[in-house]
Amino acid sequence: METKTVPVLVAITIVGVLILGLMYIQPTSTNKMKYFSSYGELSNFVKARSEGAYYGATNMAMRTEMAAPTAAGVSGAEKAADYSTTNIQVAGVDEPDIVKTDGKYIYTVSGNNVFIVDAYPAENAKISSEIQVNKSISDIFVNKDRLVVFSSGGWYGPMVGKGVAVEIAMPTWSSGSTIYVYDISDHSNPVLVRNISVEGSYYDARMIGDYVYTIVNQPVQILDSGPVLPVINFGADAKTIAAENIAYSDVYDTSFVYTHVVAINTQDDAEEANDKVYLLGYSQNLFVSPENIYVVYTKILSYTEANKRILDAVIPQLPSDLRTSVEAVWNSQNMSSYEKMQEIGNLIQEYAQSLGPEAGATFMKNIEDIAREVTIQMQKEIEKTVIHKISISGANVEYKTSGEVPGRTLNQFSMDEYNSNFRIATTTGNSWDNTSLNHVYVLDSNLQTIGKLENLAQSEQIYSARFMGDRAYLVTFKRTDPLFVIDMSNPYAPTVLGELKMPGFSDYLHPYDEGHLIGVGQQTDENGRVTGQVKLSFFDVSDVANPKELSTYLIGEKGDWTYSEALYDHKAFLFSKTKDLLVIPVSLNNWKENKYLQGAYVFSLTLDGGFMLKGTVTHVTANASQEEQYYDYSSAVRRALYMDTTLYTVSDSMVKANALADLSDIAAVKLNQE
Repeated sequence: METKTVPVLVAITIVGVLILGLMYIQPTSTNKMKYFSSYGELSNFVKARSEGAYYGATNMAMRTEMAAPTAAGVSGAEKAADYSTTNIQVAGVDEPDIVKTDGKYIYTVSGNNVFIVDAYPAENAKISSEIQVNKSISDIFVNKDRLVVFSSGGWYGPMVGKGVAVEIAMPTWSSGSTIYVYDISDHSNPVLVRNISVEGSYYDARMIGDYVYTIVNQPVQILDSGPVLPVINFGADAKTIAAENIAYSDVYDTSFVYTHVVAINTQDDAEEANDKVYLLGYSQNLFVSPENIYVVYTKILSYTEANKRILDAVIPQLPSDLRTSVEAVWNSQNMSSYEKMQEIGNLIQEYAQSLGPEAGATFMKNIEDIAREVTIQMQKEIEKTVIHKISISGANVEYKTSGEVPGRTLNQFSMDEYNSNFRIATTTGNSWDNTSLNHVYVLDSNLQTIGKLENLAQSEQIYSARFMGDRAYLVTFKRTDPLFVIDMSNPYAPTVLGELKMPGFSDYLHPYDEGHLIGVGQQTDENGRVTGQVKLSFFDVSDVANPKELSTYLIGEKGDWTYSEALYDHKAFLFSKTKDLLVIPVSLNNWKENKYLQGAYVFSLTLDGGFMLKGTVTHVTANASQEEQYYDYSSAVRRALYMDTTLYTVSDSMVKANALADLSDIAAVKLNQE
């Protein structure tokens, strides 16, 4: 029998392997912003803290109550008395989407165009106008008689960067984001009144009152003379942001990004947009309250520090001769940290082999156990979420402070602001190696931690989160779906009140009322494997100690594979408690049985009846085969909304109106597709 050598190396480098290739960030930070005194200081700062880094990675991932409808330039006599708006997280903070309505018109993105559809009353629905942007469109806003369009596009051309004493121009691939503002007081003839462009990637935006706040990430490009300065264009006027106007936090990083926060008054074309630029890390998530923007990203404990802590625990357990050899390698000045760990692994392997099969296996098991225990203890330090708080009020944008908590966030619903405190749910470790743990932290207005609930659901990770007043709800998953009910009424001592386990998991949680939740997720079998069915759950959390699943609905049958955009984008989820209405887009396929569907599932949802399927709506032509239905992506329903008693579904190719009562067809407006 031969001694196994691989597990020893794995045990010693368990943290290093996970970290290698990621950004190496020292566990130090400051909560104050400074401004560079000169271009030279900016250049030295970036170079010193990110030698050898790759500049070009920008996180593009991102994306409740129903928002109060934004007042539109349509009189009450002409529009619906009751209509839905975008499903948002925070009341009063509108979120951009590919479809908007003001109760009369539907504004929808299709390809590189925005269509304005006169949709009410449905019987007379028609296209009023089409805006050809000729660039990829991310999202839109509608505010009174203004339409805001966010677009992006790339081009190969000169990139101008201001050096210390010279101006450098060189051809390069550029990625730019443009904000277009249209006057839509005449819906048949939209007029472009403003355009603002920033080199970089559009990340996200929010609208509060008349102001739109846009976040654009611009990776720092390094030329021979130093970093290229950010540029913002107001129409034809280009403005280079001087180094002295760039704020930064003195945190080591390897993926510096210029984070632009642009404030635009949608109703005053004369008011200059206010652009603030911050040199931050690789932004990953965003939460916005009516008063503050929270930008977060994850920093990783350095490879060297992580392995040092493992060795500090392992070395005392080694025999003296081996200990001396290992310490000599670790203290060597002629090897990288990775090379040191490779050599130390070899030394331990050789020693284990010299002991013989049984003694060697016992020795290795001891080393592995020590390394794993240290790794678990370090989970709260290996990954930390850095939080930057930026206050907003009208055109004013001001950096406030920063803080950090252990772990990484899932999405915007992992965060919340309540009674001036910031609340956040995170996961540390990994479910695949059983080191994961889940946590909830409460930070005060200065982003100092004042309360915490740690170490929930070991070996599982957060799949969805929702903060609602004095309660928080977490869904974690590995094999089953535990729903945690957490008391947040005392910010200094969050406490688990109850827990419910069931098959499957929820990717999104939505409030039904104070005592009930709706979950949208996926079904799993007894082994924790996804079955391919979208699962709707209706939770009763009124008895906090004993949460219950009142009703479930599985979309699709055994052998089907179903999917919904609502699993990852809450704006694809339509719910109205007063109308007992729930609608989500669904795609379904079953290759073996040649069964396909692209459309929307329409449900009635009540406390007494739970989920009841009213029917489905599809935009695919009636004579299309089932396979053609599935592959007709332009006809896949993306959004649903209602005006009075009419349900509207929207795809890239059509806006369709159906009666809410029985889903009978009323009208269909085809959107021109090239």
